[in-house]
Amino acid sequence: MDHPYALRAPWYVRERGQYSLLDPRARRPAIQKYETDDFVERLFTDPRDSTRFDDLGDDVWSYPVPVAATPGPGTGRARFATHTLVRSQLRKLYQPTHDRFYVIVVELFCDVPGLPRAGDAEGIEVGMVLRRRRTTVDAPVLQVRRLARQMAGDLLKAQQPGTQPGGLRGGDLPDVLWADLAARRGFETAHADELAGITVDSTTEAWMVGAAGGHWRTAGTPAPAGETDHELEIPMWRLPPREQDCPPARTRSLWFGLVPTYSADMDREGTPRLDDHAIYEINCFARRNPEPGHEHCPPKISWSEPTEPFRLAAVFDPDGTKNHKVAVKLPDLRTLAARAGRPPGPGGVAVTSPPGSQMHFNPFDGVPKPAVKPVGEAERICVFAFELFIIVGFFVFLLFLPIVVFLFQLWWMLALRFCLPPLVEAFELLETHFTTGGTLGNLPADDSSDPPVADQHDLDAVLGSVGVTKALDDARADVDGVPTPVFDPAMMQDLLAAVDPSGAADPEPGEPETKPDDPLCPAPPGTRGRARP
Repeated sequence: MDHPYALRAPWYVRERGQYSLLDPRARRPAIQKYETDDFVERLFTDPRDSTRFDDLGDDVWSYPVPVAATPGPGTGRARFATHTLVRSQLRKLYQPTHDRFYVIVVELFCDVPGLPRAGDAEGIEVGMVLRRRRTTVDAPVLQVRRLARQMAGDLLKAQQPGTQPGGLRGGDLPDVLWADLAARRGFETAHADELAGITVDSTTEAWMVGAAGGHWRTAGTPAPAGETDHELEIPMWRLPPREQDCPPARTRSLWFGLVPTYSADMDREGTPRLDDHAIYEINCFARRNPEPGHEHCPPKISWSEPTEPFRLAAVFDPDGTKNHKVAVKLPDLRTLAARAGRPPGPGGVAVTSPPGSQMHFNPFDGVPKPAVKPVGEAERICVFAFELFIIVGFFVFLLFLPIVVFLFQLWWMLALRFCLPPLVEAFELLETHFTTGGTLGNLPADDSSDPPVADQHDLDAVLGSVGVTKALDDARADVDGVPTPVFDPAMMQDLLAAVDPSGAADPEPGEPETKPDDPLCPAPPGTRGRARP
């Protein structure tokens, strides 16, 4: 049939929201979230089966706001947090490495009176494009900063009453002020006078690809003179009718595609196509190409409204990395020592030093000094065992972790370390010591009493570094001429609780979306109005 198409949210999304095809909310395709990589199988089995977005937690974009200096309010791990997260109302999508996957689903209808279902939509090509929202602010920098801080403070007070915000970094201010449009609307009412002098320009950009490479350009604008390019399209596929569907439901035309949350593409300046700062949206389209003999005619394209805007999580976003564990087992030194007595094999890490690029220094002569002899003039290849890289790299990590913690007073870093199995006896002895009035200063250097009591070796073992107990007790800062401990002794029990792995908890699985009955299919007697399994 030669007619345009109407693209709408799938039927089960409309049923959940209780709105019709004519409701403006139905014009947006739906983004569905999954916590496992079998999402395609689940889509084919039951397209309603997905995980609900947590709009009060990890699935909205948040930004760190400084709070009171350490020690913070409360007890436990919270005492070491120098920042707290303030939530916006902007959707946040994670990376596949975070065990989060997203698809977009749209339903096709014939765009004629009554919006009849499109069935198999023969001869139709369905796809999507990912576009970027670009917002620029024309206002004095100080005015933007003042408004951004006021917005952050208002949101923090609403979400965490009693918490006092600190200052925001300059680079965070535009994001805070303009990314969350819904929050900004409420903010405009209370700060109309300050906003009167600010001009906001918002455009939508498309990723264009051509012989000269890819780049973002304002959607709908022509290519530069002498260039030809086109917008990058992402394919979508039709969900086939299921055997259990009733005859009317088999005439639905549901299409899905994978939402790109990562790309290796770069623009002409070497900037990544996708990042964790821009705001994106997706538009779906249905295209009917001209029939044979009419190739001179342009294709007929029907577009959806854009999806809700979203941002992408960074690769090392802590709300994402907490969902995915990477296991690394260190090499067995005894096995390596035995292997060293046998002839080497070809495997390992081959490091090539080009001519004039070799480094020579004496690591036992203090800070490395410039080489007194010329660097090698011939190319040199050294093969190192993989295990050697792992051992030395882990040694350097353990060596510098306590130095970084002490040097910059980043005590919260210690709360990111867990060792399994836990040192149960050491934890019990230390807890007894500090709860009965003991201090860092009166922990014995070594103890062999019977029954045993806590000593410095116990705390060193728990904190993961030899000598860290003595360093904590000895470290002093000059405060108005008075040597003051850099580590608050009152925080010791909280620090022990923070590094105790027995208190760790796996993230709770997301809540599944509801599965409304298909209004086209009669429900079995006695089940109408209840969600089907």
